[in-house]
Amino acid sequence: MRIAPRLSVAAVSHVGRRQNNEDFHRVLPLETPAGLLLLLAVADGMGGLEAGEWASKLAIEALSEAARGYAEHLQSGRPAVGLARVMEKGFLLARRRVEREAERSGRRGMGTTLTAFLYADWLKEGVVGHIGDSRAYRFGPTGVFRLTEDHSWVAERLKEGVLTRTEAERHPYRNVLTRALGLPEARFDLVEVRLAPGEGVLLVTDGLYGHVPEEEWRLGRDLQASLEAMVAEALRRGGDDNVTAVALRVE
Repeated sequence: MRIAPRLSVAAVSHVGRRQNNEDFHRVLPLETPAGLLLLLAVADGMGGLEAGEWASKLAIEALSEAARGYAEHLQSGRPAVGLARVMEKGFLLARRRVEREAERSGRRGMGTTLTAFLYADWLKEGVVGHIGDSRAYRFGPTGVFRLTEDHSWVAERLKEGVLTRTEAERHPYRNVLTRALGLPEARFDLVEVRLAPGEGVLLVTDGLYGHVPEEEWRLGRDLQASLEAMVAEALRRGGDDNVTAVALRVE
């Protein structure tokens, strides 16, 4: 879908073979005097059924609140601040709300990944915020490149050279997170990204890359059709998890 003369976005989410969809996602365009501010986000909740669904939604709602607050800040004529500062504020707010909600009966132990991209069209740049094992990728004519590192036990062992990639993909602890909203000391990463025409950012949950490796992804001219094909392939190969993908491309 074209949301501005030079920007296309797409989003797909599927429950897979699960009973509930604990993934949550958002594409939030916000008008400002300077131009379009756009938030993309995916979150993969954990804690079982209702708790996981609630955690992922709560995190993205908090992040959206911070983005809307910045848009209102600009609309009021106040000076701009760095996008990384806005993203940091959103992640801190999401962390506080998830931690507070996780103290309630029936929701103890809940948590969520959160990977997001805040893009200022007038600057042609944005920032990725990330915690957990959902992922952000940069894509364009030269291929697909990962921007984030998984915060998981297996990813740490892979980085240390203790496990090979093949061993990591099959390891029984591959879904054990070392960082997520709801876990103690939930530190998040920020990555600044500048996009040229033809380039974009793709956010996915592990239900996609766990079945279809990034080497097989094809992001063609029709961005929505490309994401739908990738999700359909993940489902064809098992689909035992929720699958979500959200993308932005600068035309």
